[in-house]
Amino acid sequence: MDRRELLKRSGLAATGLALGATLPMGAASALAAQDAKKLLVWDTLNDPSRSGVIEGLAKSFEAAHEGVTVEHRGWETEELGQTLPRAVDSKQGPAVAQVNNGESLAGPMIRAGQLVSLVEYTKKYGWDKKLPEGLIARNRYTADGKTFGEGDLWGVSAEAEIVGFYYNKKVFSDNDLKVPTTFEEFETLMAALRSAGQEPLVFGNLDKWQAIHLFGEIQGTYTTRKYLDDLIYRRGDSSFEDQSMVDAANKVIEWKNNEFFMQGFEGVNGDDATALFAAGTGAILLQGSWAAGDVAAGLKDDAGFFLMPPHEGGNPVLNVGGVGIPYSITTNAPDPDLAAAFIDTLVSEEAFNAFIDAGVLPAGEIPADKIKDGTLTGDLYTNWNAALASDGIGHYLDWAAPGDFYDILTGQLQELLGGKTDAAKFTAALQEAYAASFK
Repeated sequence: MDRRELLKRSGLAATGLALGATLPMGAASALAAQDAKKLLVWDTLNDPSRSGVIEGLAKSFEAAHEGVTVEHRGWETEELGQTLPRAVDSKQGPAVAQVNNGESLAGPMIRAGQLVSLVEYTKKYGWDKKLPEGLIARNRYTADGKTFGEGDLWGVSAEAEIVGFYYNKKVFSDNDLKVPTTFEEFETLMAALRSAGQEPLVFGNLDKWQAIHLFGEIQGTYTTRKYLDDLIYRRGDSSFEDQSMVDAANKVIEWKNNEFFMQGFEGVNGDDATALFAAGTGAILLQGSWAAGDVAAGLKDDAGFFLMPPHEGGNPVLNVGGVGIPYSITTNAPDPDLAAAFIDTLVSEEAFNAFIDAGVLPAGEIPADKIKDGTLTGDLYTNWNAALASDGIGHYLDWAAPGDFYDILTGQLQELLGGKTDAAKFTAALQEAYAASFK
């Protein structure tokens, strides 16, 4: 299960706490009562490969810090998103936690005074040099928590993420198909698969977040870097009623009418769609890099990966993705210095190599000697490096606004996929909610 289920709202924007790292009255004594040698860490790494990396790093950290105990808990992502703000409010939460980027969670938590600015720790550890500034910006907010994409660093990402398409090499070979190099070839390929009796594109939208990826991937073929950055970082007069949004909405309708999507996708959740594909259902899976381990375990040598190809003569694609959910220090931390030291362990060279060894995509360029041609991880790492080098990594559209915007976005996408709205009404509804979020 991935980060996109983290976005159920918890209403924390109106908690009335002071901005930044200022603690509410009485909090200092409550924190003093906590065990400063016990470091509680909450994240969404609950699958064996990723949680194994974190727990291995925790043991190394304990060995280097006498008397310190790291307690790691990997949550279901939706549950973490709902629980974390309330836990921090009640002084029962973790010292270190993954806090989702943008207005989905980080902005509201910063404004509620629940996170510690990492400015001083960034100077000490050089975290802002770990990635290109375009990716580092996704973990930045101004000190007042009002402007996304600039200002202080509030979280540090250990992993990277990119959404693309896993494919079954045997199905492609049996049907004499090749990985598409243009958007038009991709559409022709999916039509050929449907004609051959195959499920062209496996994805499940029961839990709603997958539709954000589907729409974002298609919109990424029509958009520009300036427009998308301005929209997400809430700059200027960017609007969801942009032509790229209209074109993407019309294309989603077209793909649905052409039966490119797996039959019954409305009743299948994202995890189950991955499991079905890994068990041999369908030709192509829409999913993020985090699913590589599950797909490889199921399809083994028949698993491959490619990114959304561009339109013939069109703009380079901005792929849905970016840095993984960043690790932040909450105002519950009895020893923020210790918490920062642990975060630095999570982005160390040891951690980078451990993620690669586990088949996970770490944050940063993958060295050539770590890429094995002809393998799923080889495909994933090669495509990630190419997207990183070309500034081809876009955003998650739900980062654009706080409050109930996620619910509005996913609800409108369900309407679009269900044939209950059209492109004009869809984009108008999103723009209305986006504009209202500025008031």
